[in-house]
Amino acid sequence: MHKGEEVFITKTGKFYHYIDDDCPTTSRILKGTTTAKTLKEEEALQQGYTLCKHCEKEYKADLADRKGCGSAAIMFIGVCVGFVHYLVVV
Repeated sequence: MHKGEEVFITKTGKFYHYIDDDCPTTSRILKGTTTAKTLKEEEALQQGYTLCKHCEKEYKADLADRKGCGSAAIMFIGVCVGFVHYLVVV
């Protein structure tokens, strides 16, 4: 999850951008064609910046993926516990 991590802020921007997402602005920053400073996300919010729409979309997709992985992990653990119980009983 992204919370608490450093974010990019461009010189003239009103938005902050996650460093690890597929955002056009982040891509330009990483390539060196756009300059930016980094701040903690909490600081960016306190200074009035908002999350860019591209990063927000990626963030929501990450949340959905994590929820799906959590369900799969719970099911896997349940199957393992059931199998161990079966081995103990048999």
